[in-house]
Amino acid sequence: MTTKYPQPIFSTEPGSWAQSTVIDRWPEIVNRVIKENEFPLQVLDQLIRLRDGIPEGPIRQLKDLGAPDIKYWESYITPRAGKNWLDIPWFFAEHYFYRRILEAVNYFKLGLDPFGYQKKQGLIKTRKEIQAYASVLMNWMKDKGQGQGHIRQAIYFSLWGNQADLSLWPAGSSGTLKHLTQQSFKDNLLADDTNRIIKLLFKNTPPVRRVDIMLDNAGFELVCDLGLADTLLNNHLADDVLLHVKAHPTYVSDVISDDITQTVDFLKGCEEQDIKDLGKRLEKHIQEKKIRTKANFFWNSPLPMWEIPLDLREDLSGADFLISKGDANYRRLLGDRQWDFTYPFHQAVDYLPVPLAALRTSKSELAVGLDLDQIMEVYNKDPNWMVDGKWGVVHFAPGKSREVNKAHT
Repeated sequence: MTTKYPQPIFSTEPGSWAQSTVIDRWPEIVNRVIKENEFPLQVLDQLIRLRDGIPEGPIRQLKDLGAPDIKYWESYITPRAGKNWLDIPWFFAEHYFYRRILEAVNYFKLGLDPFGYQKKQGLIKTRKEIQAYASVLMNWMKDKGQGQGHIRQAIYFSLWGNQADLSLWPAGSSGTLKHLTQQSFKDNLLADDTNRIIKLLFKNTPPVRRVDIMLDNAGFELVCDLGLADTLLNNHLADDVLLHVKAHPTYVSDVISDDITQTVDFLKGCEEQDIKDLGKRLEKHIQEKKIRTKANFFWNSPLPMWEIPLDLREDLSGADFLISKGDANYRRLLGDRQWDFTYPFHQAVDYLPVPLAALRTSKSELAVGLDLDQIMEVYNKDPNWMVDGKWGVVHFAPGKSREVNKAHT
């Protein structure tokens, strides 16, 4: 039975996180882009026009007509052209906002990542945490008999590394990295299907050969995700890890292909031996094509996951296991819609052809797979639980079959 999808989330509700994002956070993100780059006056003028047009300005077609994604965006924008920033679905508005930044800085001609400074700082400012994590990974390399425990901890590191979100907390701010102990990994989990992931990885017949990861943020989170890939490979739980990255910069810190290279180079260049060794292992995995990277404009689109193009759907169906990282990917999986918080996660993503794990810290007013008592308990502890990044989920869905599901194409 095909799932009936709820209505999209809009930013029209006063006091909502979506509305404060549009009205307050986005202009501040533009200001940071201006401050952290040395743009010519023409680019500065375009950025200022973008900033000052939020939220009352009209949604318009893009002007960088030679860009490789322009035809996609023409179709996305046409039904919403002329509306203001609050009167369109929030998921569309966010992707359109970041795409307008790229238009303003002429990204597809000049190739300058407007968020590059923040991404670099995201590594530099978390070097202490990277050292601690690299040491953990090195200890795992020496202790081969605890594979299940290592994978479990690698999943938790990958989950909570998502707290280092540069669109919410600029690098070095006090808002990041709240859960870096084994006990705190578990204390703030609202759902934990890690045992089902362990069963899939260790007991699946036929065995898992290829794991795909839909990446989220650069910086410390990417280090944790690469560490998860390293752990999977070192424990012979995957022959191949395919990293799905954005085709261009978006959401400030979302990973593009260049970020993988720059992160590995950063790790290799550190003086701390455990960090250097991690960088060398990752470089070897990449050279041996055990870790591969693939970009697709779909990951930059405002489309829900069930509208994935057929070629990418067929590509994903070649994986034995798919891992979705972060809040934005979680929102894409659920179409950023007004789901009942108690709706089962596996039913919401029943369109997927392969098993899926979603590792997500809550940074938007969207959730599924919870129960009412749990919701009341966490609300009483933390009224901002949905958006402050302190609470997380590890969801699992078994997938429909190994065949490509064409029901939603």
